[in-house]
Amino acid sequence: MADIKQFPGKQTFRKNLKADILDEYFKREGLNFFRRINARDTREDPFDTVVFMTALPAGKLHKVACTVITDNSMYVVIRVHLGTAPKGPARKTFMDFLNGLNARHAIGKYSINEEDNVFLDICITSRSEKFDPYVVRTCLDLLVYHLNECYDDVARRLDKTGDQVDGYNM
Repeated sequence: MADIKQFPGKQTFRKNLKADILDEYFKREGLNFFRRINARDTREDPFDTVVFMTALPAGKLHKVACTVITDNSMYVVIRVHLGTAPKGPARKTFMDFLNGLNARHAIGKYSINEEDNVFLDICITSRSEKFDPYVVRTCLDLLVYHLNECYDDVARRLDKTGDQVDGYNM
């Protein structure tokens, strides 16, 4: 029988190296439209989460909030807040519509959280020592293209668009 060892009770802190690499890349490339937020400044965070926030153009008239979420795991998540989902009978057709988008587009996945916020997420895997910030940049470029192509169709089905919502939880 295998010997099972418990994880230590106290977690050891590991620095989020990806955030510094990404921050340096943004500065070097002149991408000064991101605001850096260190989660450790606001709460206890063993993952050393750092969020880069910006707004992206979406469709013909909208701007939507976008975050690049980094931590000391092997993941970087790009999350775009699209707005709030409809309620009532329109909810089912909206869910079918999102499922269709998820089936057709591989760049990201659409989801709805408990508060009816609609998100588009891209997940990038990379260990800190192999992290390439250009991959994040490429994904952001693809997101802007995708949002310009699809957001007007999404927006007309939402209860509120991303730029009409007054606060939400990522």
